[in-house]
Amino acid sequence: MRKVYTFAIAALLGSFQYASANPVQHLSLNTETTTKSVLPAGAVKSRLAKSQESLDTDQWVLLGTGSYTDDILTNAGVESATWDVEIYENESTPGFYRVANPFGNGNCPTFPEPFESCDFLIHAENTEGVWMEYVEMKNIDFGLMDGEYCPAYISDMAGYYINAGYFDPETAVSMGMAGGSMVGGCITFEKEQLLMEFPLFNDGLSFAANVNGLFKVALPGAKDLSFGLEINDICTDKTLTFGYKAGADIEEVKYGIYKGLLSFQSNDASLFESVKSDGLVAADGVVSVEPEYGVNTVAVVALAEGGQIVGKQVFYCYGQQENADEWESIGKAEYSEDVLASIYPEDLNHAVYEVEIQESTTVPGRYRLVDLYGPAYPQYGKLVEENNILTGHNHHHYVVVDATNPERVFIEASPIGADFTFGQVSLFSEGWLSMQLGADLESPEVIEGFGKLVDGEITFLGGAIFVYMPDFGMPRGNVFHKFYIKIPSKSAIDMTVADEDGAKAEYYTVTGVRLPYPTAPGVYIRKCGDKTEKIFLK
Repeated sequence: MRKVYTFAIAALLGSFQYASANPVQHLSLNTETTTKSVLPAGAVKSRLAKSQESLDTDQWVLLGTGSYTDDILTNAGVESATWDVEIYENESTPGFYRVANPFGNGNCPTFPEPFESCDFLIHAENTEGVWMEYVEMKNIDFGLMDGEYCPAYISDMAGYYINAGYFDPETAVSMGMAGGSMVGGCITFEKEQLLMEFPLFNDGLSFAANVNGLFKVALPGAKDLSFGLEINDICTDKTLTFGYKAGADIEEVKYGIYKGLLSFQSNDASLFESVKSDGLVAADGVVSVEPEYGVNTVAVVALAEGGQIVGKQVFYCYGQQENADEWESIGKAEYSEDVLASIYPEDLNHAVYEVEIQESTTVPGRYRLVDLYGPAYPQYGKLVEENNILTGHNHHHYVVVDATNPERVFIEASPIGADFTFGQVSLFSEGWLSMQLGADLESPEVIEGFGKLVDGEITFLGGAIFVYMPDFGMPRGNVFHKFYIKIPSKSAIDMTVADEDGAKAEYYTVTGVRLPYPTAPGVYIRKCGDKTEKIFLK
């Protein structure tokens, strides 16, 4: 079934218009949903004049037919594809390649008729610092200026700055601006490290390209070093199994699973080097891991001959074990939903409903909400119908809320059993993320990312709750400031009950000050024999 709640950009238009000599191909690009790039202001005319200068002055030798995998037209909603291209090498500069007219050579599935567009000029003289020159994608109109052709230019960041005159190639590469690498005859760029620019649109407009990390140029005779994971689920009560596909020239695949969140970055060199040296060896295209309770990090590397890392990926999974001896139900919490309602306001309404809440038996003040977006959610049926709620799981989904410090409440990364076409969703608060990233927890700006527990009600500032979608990013929820969790209170009568051995209850404030008996509304600690718990008085 279709999934309707997406941030997807506008679809490819169904018809193309052709001029007699150089037909202009028409696509549709939505400026509101495409990933923006931040670039300094520069002289447009100077940049345009320099594009493809290398074609006019250098000689090229045909290497033969290679292949190109596109992740540039994807900015206009076109599905990624691979097709044949002619590839040349510069006669005087080995490692400097020209990919001949990839969009207009007649092999591109989107444009089946030949037309003049552009050549890719890729510098791989340094195989670990590959960069792409700034070139015009001629005769492709992305519909930004109604009735008027607006040219698009493509490069990586190094190519952009070099063309604009900010740096020479040696400096740009040495400063780490080159976003690509070449291994085994395959040229790839890091995710979002290519740039699509429209310098003539208003004051200039630029977007990140290669947003899926699929861009690849394979030279004639290149090795098959393709690699990819197949992640079906991210949460389990026991064992999580995922598959991978490795090209014929991949020598070994290794993996590791680690408790906690280690990195949001696929270019975390230290993590992948650790997996390379100490990870487990995978085989037969399948890997099984047993995540501990809560968030876990899985990192995978593909190694070529000689141990070079040629493929890598990190993703997060969750153990959702019952651990019944560590949690006890304390009733129903009132939940005001302003997470999904903030992200999809046109499709999902704000709702207030009750959901089961449990408290840790070992850490009073640590709670978990059971199946927060399960059948109790008023719009559950609607999301199930659109295949956004994952109904095939045989375990509960727990959202963990730590209120042990009422002034610094945070929501730990937790799966909610949903997928809005950008990968399975996790929910967490900004304060928790700040803790993972090692931020200064005394900074006023960081403190604002934590919630508060006052009179049994947990609240957060607007925007302080994130939803993580692996294939999109981390949109903010609670932008309408309606989010809250009301924890069920414990009555004053319950406080007078002694334990089974007749021990007398002792009461303390959350800062440790002993009280004869709490009377004012608030949060207190009750110790009765060997049992310690947090209580709430209204």
